Amino acid sequence: MKRKILFIIIILASLAIYGARVLLENKESRKPKEELGAEQFIQKYLMKEDGRIQTNLQDQSDIYLSETVGLWMDYLLEKDDYDQFEEAVHILKSEFLNEDYLVFWELRGEEKASANAFIDDLRIMSALYRAGEQWNHRAYTKLAEKVEASLLRYQSNDGWFVDHIDLENKGQAETITLSYIIPEGFERMNKLPAEWYDQTKQLLSDAPVSPLGFFPKSYDLPTKTFSFDPEINLIDQFYVGYHRAQWGGDVEPLVSFAKSTFERDHKLYGRYDLQSGEPSVLYEAASVYALAILMCLEIEDTDFAKQLYEKLQAMQQTDKARLYYGGFIDIDSTATHTFDNLLALLAERKGIDENIFSH
Repeated sequence: MKRKILFIIIILASLAIYGARVLLENKESRKPKEELGAEQFIQKYLMKEDGRIQTNLQDQSDIYLSETVGLWMDYLLEKDDYDQFEEAVHILKSEFLNEDYLVFWELRGEEKASANAFIDDLRIMSALYRAGEQWNHRAYTKLAEKVEASLLRYQSNDGWFVDHIDLENKGQAETITLSYIIPEGFERMNKLPAEWYDQTKQLLSDAPVSPLGFFPKSYDLPTKTFSFDPEINLIDQFYVGYHRAQWGGDVEPLVSFAKSTFERDHKLYGRYDLQSGEPSVLYEAASVYALAILMCLEIEDTDFAKQLYEKLQAMQQTDKARLYYGGFIDIDSTATHTFDNLLALLAERKGIDENIFSH
């Protein structure tokens, strides 16, 4: 009997050693891609010693978003950076996940928000599933499965995933913001009923389009109606366009609007009037250009993607001898936002990897 127990212990120990060796060999055989400038900026100026990434350098320097966690994880997957991804997962588990495996959308210092944001939970879940495959790391897959189970249990309403829930009492919103629908996240869910997947895909792919090419902001579950904002946010629009294109939906009207206004003004502003199509603000944002690039790369419109990339580069601090190298930042005011830098990183990384942009 003792020999049998000893034999079992030896077998289990051997399997553990073999698993650790496979993981180590997998890590060592895949060196991360080079650091891009905005990554260096984030690491030097926005990342705290504990690994949390602050939202900006000014009034939100002690605010941390689940949006940032998910986008950072996406970038590290594109970069194939296992070590930094492992650190990001540690931050996720120690700071952002609650006991139900749902994600606080915001931390203000040590104060945690009372709600989540579906887009962030979905993106993080998807990144964990992808990491489990990419690095043959079962622990990531298991964590993704737990997040998915909570989304299915708490976030769904008659087969629809709502924008947010109260993390304490599980009270649900009654709207679906279209930009929150990330196709890859739905495709990676293991337990998602096929009819839920199909109805969400149809909702995004068949959503109506305004005369100028704009998509609705949201879909209201009680009334089953779409709603348009009177002032269009191009971040929302290009998110919807990018995701809709990933599911094969038509985005030509939005692309046509972007091209015509870019040709006229030589830039894209952050917001436009729904009816007139005239800009309602005077600012530009790196995230707008980045999302437009991702949409264009998805539909293989490389010429317009290159034009947009030139504008994106013009917004970056590229002088290594000066402060804030690599950042998408106004140097005089130090105005910047992690969201802009992360989306710019993702767009640049994708364009370089597809040999569309040179580096």
